[in-house]
Amino acid sequence: MNKVSPVLAMMVAAPLAVEAQVAEPYELETVVVSATRQGMAASELAHAVTVIDREMLDTQLQTARNLGEVLAKTVPGMAPASQTLTNFNQTLRGRNLLVLIDGIPQNTSRNVSRDLMNIDPANIERIEVLRGGSAVYGSGAAGGVVNIITRRNKDEAVTKLGMQSSLSRVTGDGLGYRGEQSLGGGNDTFDYGLNVAWERQGAAFDGKGSRIAPEPSQGDLSDTDSLSLAGKVRWHLDAGTLTLSANHFDAEQDTDYASDPAVNAAAPGDVRARAISGLQLDKQNRTRNSLVNLAWNADHTPLGGVDAQLYYRDYHARFTPYDARHLASWGNNLAQTYLDSETLGSRLTINSALSDNTLLRWGLDLSREKSEMPMTTYDGAAFDRSGGLVFVDTGDKVFMPQLTQRTVGAFAQLEYDFSERLRGEAGTRYEYAKASFGDFTTLGGNAIEGGDVSFDDFLFNAGLLYSLTDSMELYGNFSQGFELPDLGLQLRIAPAGFNVNDSQLKPVKSNNYELGWRGDWGNTRGSLALFYSTSDLGPVATENFAFVQRRAKERIYGVEATLDHRLNEQWQLGGLLTWMEGESYNEAAGEWKALNGYRIPPLQVRAYVEYRPYDQWYHRLQANYSGSRDDAFKDQVGFGSRQVASYTTLDYSTRYDLGRHGVSLGVENLLNRDYYQVYGQLLRDNNNTSHIPASGATLKLGYQYRW
Repeated sequence: MNKVSPVLAMMVAAPLAVEAQVAEPYELETVVVSATRQGMAASELAHAVTVIDREMLDTQLQTARNLGEVLAKTVPGMAPASQTLTNFNQTLRGRNLLVLIDGIPQNTSRNVSRDLMNIDPANIERIEVLRGGSAVYGSGAAGGVVNIITRRNKDEAVTKLGMQSSLSRVTGDGLGYRGEQSLGGGNDTFDYGLNVAWERQGAAFDGKGSRIAPEPSQGDLSDTDSLSLAGKVRWHLDAGTLTLSANHFDAEQDTDYASDPAVNAAAPGDVRARAISGLQLDKQNRTRNSLVNLAWNADHTPLGGVDAQLYYRDYHARFTPYDARHLASWGNNLAQTYLDSETLGSRLTINSALSDNTLLRWGLDLSREKSEMPMTTYDGAAFDRSGGLVFVDTGDKVFMPQLTQRTVGAFAQLEYDFSERLRGEAGTRYEYAKASFGDFTTLGGNAIEGGDVSFDDFLFNAGLLYSLTDSMELYGNFSQGFELPDLGLQLRIAPAGFNVNDSQLKPVKSNNYELGWRGDWGNTRGSLALFYSTSDLGPVATENFAFVQRRAKERIYGVEATLDHRLNEQWQLGGLLTWMEGESYNEAAGEWKALNGYRIPPLQVRAYVEYRPYDQWYHRLQANYSGSRDDAFKDQVGFGSRQVASYTTLDYSTRYDLGRHGVSLGVENLLNRDYYQVYGQLLRDNNNTSHIPASGATLKLGYQYRW
């Protein structure tokens, strides 16, 4: 049995509390949702939508390290988080999700799976998650859209201070600190808002009190400093509202610990990854994201309501060095890749009323992204002599050449109210993308002639919403998703004589079907969604460092359910459930085989109870269950096919509101369970260095002052 820290026992026994008004992520509240570009109440949408407001985000962050963990615990259909830098395994309904920050896409042409790490929570007002494929947004939204809306300007100043500590092993290495400052003001014609946040995340310790080893392929959060600077100014003009905003987020790791390569001598999965001290590596994991956005909103123009924006994005991501000496073309070196990407784009949405019951939504999206992925190499002999601790820089090489990708998307959607209870919508989108690159030489010494390749397609969507009563709706929709192929994956291993136009790269187009019900009876809210998704092609991937695009058909299906019930003014309980399965068709065997564990998560169940003894005092206890899955293991599908065992954890959080002052406390993994998250069980690099346990009991304390 795991031992719970005496500090934890003391904290739980103490009188703890929270703010008076903390709400669940809601499905039906009368709030305008922009994630569908429709600007409608969630109860009027023929889609499943989850909205996480600022209050709920603060509550969940008391028992989570990052935004990915918050979404995993609050959004049906979302796969569990990895507790690392990556959202590689965090699919939505088994497919990739598109992350937007104020409408700016966070995905890159060379997908590096850090989309949920590009903004500090201090700069988030709310998050809207559209579940299921979206034809309106085009490429990248096959599984859904996570629309992050930044802080709105308020006439106030707020200071927040926080501290974090492991409870399974209380030590200075496990301490983390955080500070935030926000302020704003303005008048009827002009307002502004500024916020700054700094955080130092300490080491993570498992349920046994051992330091968790660094994640060897995608990067982790231990010993990481982050800085967020954000500002927004708005001019309220007769012609509409003009908004200029900027956001800069920079998180860089500086750790003395490495993952011991000696554990790889044991059979995969037999021993856990082990941290060793003495790391000598100048350039460590880093994520830097800078955004500038100019937006104009006008409700009344000759064409109708108009939302227009022009944006610029500068992005950098650096990864952990990778031992690639089993690949002959790489030589006796370790490799550390990093991505530099620069994007200029614009978006336009117009809502034109054709009659009292007919509305046309139409618009245009344009973007140009330039990206490249160099690789820093390190001496393999020095690495071996030091036992995996010393990295001697031997220079940079071209891993992926500079790639320029231009995209154009145009859409139109017609919405019609057949009656007071029945509403329908139908639309289409045309997507065009062109990628080009210059001459380069691969790591294997192949001289590749530059070229360009283009893709285009039409996407369609349709939906119906019927109000059974004033408190219940039924809806159904069809929507096509679209994912551009990851050209960078093929270019980095292109064979001699490669011609990009003969590469057989094709976009993945999916057909998504959904039927849903939802209801709100005041004290009780509930929803149920059934979804089914098909595609004729699989995604681009590498197997044993060879390029493939699976030609097999895919199908993904599942069910999502939510229920929330308020017993009285003091007690509320509820939860959510997600079950799904996914398969690809093996023509040789003539049968369907399971998709791997990075695509399809096991059964996910969340349950909570809330208690509010006074208006100023609030408690929440949440159980998180992740089931077992061995479908991919039985079908022997290769990468990501390991068996996944079930686990259950408890989180506890509380706040107390004293007017200007507020204090909070949260404990993640309350019972200090020693376990492996799904990501740690799947072994990302197929070695024990990826067999990473989850964090043990972790405490967060917070203080807030409103000036």
